[in-house]
Amino acid sequence: MNKNKTGFTLVELLAIIVILAVILIIAVPQIMNTIKSTRLKSIEDSAKLIATNADKDYLAQQAVNSSYNATSIPCSDVAKLSDDYSSCSITYDSNGVATVKLKGANGGKFSGITCTGTKDNMNCSELVGYTDAAEYLAGLCTGTCPKSEDSDGIVNENGMIQDKYGNYRYQGSTVDNYVTFNDETWRIIGLFDVDGEQRVKLVRYNSLGAFSWDSSPAGINIGGGINQWGPSTYTDGTPYEGADLMRELNGDYLNSSLSENPNWYSGSGNNVREFNKDYVLKNSAQELIGDATWYLGGFSTNTISKEDAYNAERGEEHILNPTDGVIRTHTWVGKVGLIYPSDFAYASGGTCPTLEARCGTNWMKRYGWTITSDSSDSTGWVWNAYDDRMYNYSPYLNGQPIKPSVYLIPGVQIKGSGTTADPYVFAE
Repeated sequence: MNKNKTGFTLVELLAIIVILAVILIIAVPQIMNTIKSTRLKSIEDSAKLIATNADKDYLAQQAVNSSYNATSIPCSDVAKLSDDYSSCSITYDSNGVATVKLKGANGGKFSGITCTGTKDNMNCSELVGYTDAAEYLAGLCTGTCPKSEDSDGIVNENGMIQDKYGNYRYQGSTVDNYVTFNDETWRIIGLFDVDGEQRVKLVRYNSLGAFSWDSSPAGINIGGGINQWGPSTYTDGTPYEGADLMRELNGDYLNSSLSENPNWYSGSGNNVREFNKDYVLKNSAQELIGDATWYLGGFSTNTISKEDAYNAERGEEHILNPTDGVIRTHTWVGKVGLIYPSDFAYASGGTCPTLEARCGTNWMKRYGWTITSDSSDSTGWVWNAYDDRMYNYSPYLNGQPIKPSVYLIPGVQIKGSGTTADPYVFAE
């Protein structure tokens, strides 16, 4: 038996712990920096490869067609992206040099990283100070957020409610939901379940101008337009393109290369009025929005509640025997729409029993056209938000404001406080 064998003393153990702690303090930041550098280098290599392939594709296209001068192409034309990336865009300069913008998917291994540049000059950086927009808005309504059907007109300290269908909404006359989007002031309506995903819904603060919801030749509905928003068919099977405003908002309004002010419909008999091309959605804004299912169900009276309006919008009530012969549809999939009447009604902070009530505490105020039709007659009317309540107007009416509404793609990052002095901004 070895009587000289002894263990560590308490002082020696403390010394070892201190040494290990010092090693960790030195090593952990270096390890984290190495991980960060590896992530940045990996996504940078991917972005450079996409840019290289895009340059080659441009040259290949010009070899076949000397007049080829595309300004952009989808990334899917030159690369197959995994779920690690949320978005990718390719644009060309006048010399055919590709600029790539590649974003990491939220929650993935490249989360929060964006790369922008050419194959020879690519800059990748990680977001600082941003958080997931959906999680943030839901967090504003956690714990103290009242249910609208239980406490109509009572909001939490963030001006938020949760409606009976689980959507998070801003409500009242003074709410901090301002956001800079497209280098303009927009406002956040709330957070909604769209196509199985939580998505933020925005509406433009100022109008694009006063235009018709739809117009038509004098022989159709006496020039008053047709209240069918999306593409459909006539009863004889002939295609119908959809409402003028739908096509304008998802055509000219999404064309960032517009060189002249186009004419949009305004008034009966297909009259037109000039639209300001400077209002179009820039590419940086378009990258943040995506296709969504919009509901086209209608209702026949403004004496219904906002809950009934919400359900009717998602229902199948339409004009039963339209004299124009266009079949009304229940849904439309697209990028740019308008608010629902229920959006306008929920935004009011007072006790508003019906859509005709003038509550006076609505942050949307005089909004203008909504996407929803009136199902009460055979020629067609559309619901319009005006003077804190709903009215129905003929689609051709040209004096109503156009305030587009969009759903952001999942995973958008946000920062700011939502005030006019410090509006929210989204990571581009």
